[in-house]
Amino acid sequence: MIASIFQIIVGILLLVEVSVRVFVWKYPTEFTYRICRPFWTSCSMRVGLIITMAEVIVGVVLICKGVMGLI
Repeated sequence: MIASIFQIIVGILLLVEVSVRVFVWKYPTEFTYRICRPFWTSCSMRVGLIITMAEVIVGVVLICKGVMGLI
């Protein structure tokens, strides 16, 4: 049960980090700047997009596994 709760928390944190980077912008240049900075480290656009997609996938999988572990 502890592992399930931990998985849910980590999954939520990953999705919140992606949400803040993707949805809190005003100008298109600011969007591309934020995509290139996963975990506040500078990356190229390609690497930033790959890391962002991986974060979303891992976050969703962790949340699903955590919820299934609680049931």
